[in-house]
Amino acid sequence: MNKSYRMRQSVGIIQLEDLVEFYKSNVRVGIKLKMKHGHISELLKQFNGEKSLNDILNNNPLIKGSQLINLVNFLNENNILIESDVEYPHELAETHYRIINLLEDYCISTSEVLSIINKIKKSKVAIIGLGAVGSNISVQLAQSGVESFVIVDCDIVELSNLHRQSYFENEISELKVDALSNQLYNFGAKSVEKINKRLTDIKLDDGCPLSKVDLIINCADEPSVDFTSEIIAKHCMNYKIPHIVGGGYNLHQTLIGQTIIPYETACFNCFRVYLDSINTSELAGVRKLHRESRKLGSYSPLSGIAASLACLDSIKLLSGKKEYLQQANKRIEFSLRTSKFNNVNVERHPQCEWCGEKNG
Repeated sequence: MNKSYRMRQSVGIIQLEDLVEFYKSNVRVGIKLKMKHGHISELLKQFNGEKSLNDILNNNPLIKGSQLINLVNFLNENNILIESDVEYPHELAETHYRIINLLEDYCISTSEVLSIINKIKKSKVAIIGLGAVGSNISVQLAQSGVESFVIVDCDIVELSNLHRQSYFENEISELKVDALSNQLYNFGAKSVEKINKRLTDIKLDDGCPLSKVDLIINCADEPSVDFTSEIIAKHCMNYKIPHIVGGGYNLHQTLIGQTIIPYETACFNCFRVYLDSINTSELAGVRKLHRESRKLGSYSPLSGIAASLACLDSIKLLSGKKEYLQQANKRIEFSLRTSKFNNVNVERHPQCEWCGEKNG
């Protein structure tokens, strides 16, 4: 009863006679409760993070202790009240209050929020392929608090990159790893390890920096995303590293790459088995069109969609909030023509050669 709680910043309260609605603005969810207490608004104002439950109970003698505890537990479990067990450092609260506000919607206490922020800071993320999706993911992760990176690319910044990638005119002709590392440091990164090589020229073993990270995001598309993703996926399954297949523009749709936790979610091979089963029936008798050096169109907002969604799942993984992942066990495509997301569930295959029951 000595614990203190406060209303989350994102929660609004609407009272209509004996009905109270709590509206969570960040996630756009409302919860309605039928309550007979005549001054519920005044009661809820007392949850300010300073008064203990004992203080509130003493100020409201008509309420039973068991009723108050039940109410508080319900509101806490449903992310309406948050336990105020530690204070946020002043500088953090001043500079990152929006991130704190968002994280509170997924936590039950202020100490859990701080724990997540520290987890994100201490995480090391590898991004392979620093083009339209990879460069934007890198910057967004740095802006979200990630401080350690391994970035992989062998290209230089070109004029044709600027309409969709996170580079600028003064960086043209620089190595992408150099230009991007400078940006990441400017956004608060403390460590950026640069690998100026093609993925196929990197020896993926115990001594490789890509074996000592908390998350790998593959956005390399030479010779294809499928080709590079298979290499990374095998490596990650071997070292049990969570990984994300970075999506990208594909004809008239944006493919939102899947999030994979080794031996917990559908793996890269599970998706391949699923897609092969579809293609076998749908593409029977269709001949493949061969084109040398085919160049597809690309558009910054579409690349941004794939990058932002990959970044959101990255933060959830690094935070330990796996239950909120949106791209695990799913194949997602965004249609440019209809502005709709098409979702298909792809479950982990029990006989998968990579992650099946015999290999878990």
